[in-house]
Amino acid sequence: MSTLLTAPLYCYACHCMDCQKQTGSAFYLSLNIELYNIQILSPTKPSFLSREVKPGLVDRYAECPQCHVQLWASNHLGDAVVELRVGTLDFPSLMEPDIHIHVESKLDWVTLPEGAKTAQRGHDYKKSWPKSSLKRLDMCWKRAEEVKRRRAAAMKESEIEGTAVGDETADGVVAVEGSGEGDKTPTAGDIGGGEDDEAEEQRFRETEKALLERLERLSLKLQNEEGTKKVVETCLEDSKKSP
Repeated sequence: MSTLLTAPLYCYACHCMDCQKQTGSAFYLSLNIELYNIQILSPTKPSFLSREVKPGLVDRYAECPQCHVQLWASNHLGDAVVELRVGTLDFPSLMEPDIHIHVESKLDWVTLPEGAKTAQRGHDYKKSWPKSSLKRLDMCWKRAEEVKRRRAAAMKESEIEGTAVGDETADGVVAVEGSGEGDKTPTAGDIGGGEDDEAEEQRFRETEKALLERLERLSLKLQNEEGTKKVVETCLEDSKKSP
């Protein structure tokens, strides 16, 4: 089990034929988030694997070692930013897509919400992502480069001193596991620690409020479904008692 330490950078649904085939479903729903903003909670750690998707294109991904469900994978944004499968979250309904892409191959019976942002084919993250997410992305890249630089320096020092240095993760950066040991990338609490951008803080407050509202609607929906189920069960029980 894992948890997201902050709101995703971006969430999208892809309706291309490749995603339909790979997922065996109508579309692929994922979100982009910094790897260090995923915290592992369960004692069972994910397995980090690599596979060649296309000639010269290597996909690095994490999966559950028990059920082998893919949790997240690296993409064109680099190893420090991953695509996490929304369906693996406890409350996937909270992650409504910011955009639906490749709608030109969308299944005919799939109806998108009114006013949903769409793209006939792919989308350029530089144009579609909000400025706050682009700012976080740039910060993530810089921190990933700093981690690699420090690791390279440590490796060089270890070669001189003849000591060993711990292995990095399969993604080339250190994921947050809450152990507090060794060299790890910053947690969400460290992000923006030196910022005093009021607009940035306001956006995060609004995002948090929106997520809480979605969670409340989901809870009410579950309660209503449970209430309906009880009414049906009561009616069935009464019908059995009737002569």
